[in-house]
Amino acid sequence: MDRRSLEHSLVRRLLHHIEARTTDMAEGCLEVPCETYTSEARHTEEREVLFFDHPIVLCMSGALPNPGSYLAIELCGTPVLLTRDREGRVHSMLNSCRHRGVRVVDGAGEAKRFTCPFHAWTYNIDGQLVGLPVAAGFEGMCREDRGLVPLPVGEGYGLVVGRLRPGPPVDIDAYLGQALAHELALLDVGTWQPFSEPHVHPVGANWKVTLDTYRENYHFDFLHRNTLKDFAHGGVLTFDAFGRHLRNCSAVRTIGELRERDEAQWGDVIQHFTYQYALFPNTSLTVGPRHLELWQILPVTASSSQVLHTAYVRPDLSQEARDKAKEQIQWICKGVVDTEDFWVAARTEPGLRTGIVETVVFGRNEPALQHLHRAFAAEIAAARARRAAPVR
Repeated sequence: MDRRSLEHSLVRRLLHHIEARTTDMAEGCLEVPCETYTSEARHTEEREVLFFDHPIVLCMSGALPNPGSYLAIELCGTPVLLTRDREGRVHSMLNSCRHRGVRVVDGAGEAKRFTCPFHAWTYNIDGQLVGLPVAAGFEGMCREDRGLVPLPVGEGYGLVVGRLRPGPPVDIDAYLGQALAHELALLDVGTWQPFSEPHVHPVGANWKVTLDTYRENYHFDFLHRNTLKDFAHGGVLTFDAFGRHLRNCSAVRTIGELRERDEAQWGDVIQHFTYQYALFPNTSLTVGPRHLELWQILPVTASSSQVLHTAYVRPDLSQEARDKAKEQIQWICKGVVDTEDFWVAARTEPGLRTGIVETVVFGRNEPALQHLHRAFAAEIAAARARRAAPVR
């Protein structure tokens, strides 16, 4: 399927839902024990299984636009240094000096070498140790073994995906699956450029409470009645699963203009809806006509989380379009997500922690949330089964 066919099929589904006042539905409701949100043991288990044992999205390819580019980030308490070498390959390393463990570099930019601010141990773009003062003090140490610790990483379809612990190589095609890899290739976002520095949002709620705010939109008519309600249709959402990942699509209010036209005259329909991907376990990727937004939801404690938000824009935008993108990004980030979504997430946490309410309920009109929570449960169960299996 080409991109035009894909987007027209999605628009037809959205228009049908708007006309019929329906949305994509699950077969039944799902109840999730509140303990999965509040338990300290479950929090530790999820960090190990979902975030340390499996690959996660680290950034978009556009964050490393050129040979010599680097990006320093921290995910789940792990400082990571991402670089692109002279041949264009992406490297991921623990951003921790092999001398005394100090974080070597911050921020993003371009460099040939990185020098630790503590004792000036110096590393090249691949993470190899290439210089240290007072070399005589380290006679007998093998420099080749003292490079920055490499972490597995893979790149493709505009995504940089890696592990936060040493482990097996990352196969981007295996991570995404064939169908989703094909779809992301159609979107062609690999050259989209970061629009601003990543913004860290602290949230006073378990990471899954925070994530749950992203995967349904019938709350638009209530929580966002003064913001998003007039911009997008609430309660109208497509849902498609791609293994553990998924895609939702929301309809912008302007989609109604297409009803009066023959489909052959629709033109570029991306201005009338948004792609909203959930990349397992914790990443929300929203793609629109001018820009995309990467939201990385991260566990901090059992009752708190943080969200790393980075916006990327199409490289061919006019200045006028860039200004409109900037305005919309700031509005979504501050006026909607911070003020409304994360506000309501923090209001959720105290009630769950009382132990009085036993379950959280996901309705038939929340199929994406059901899909994700079933996947979380399956991964945890599989990890427990591996631990319980007899050693042979």
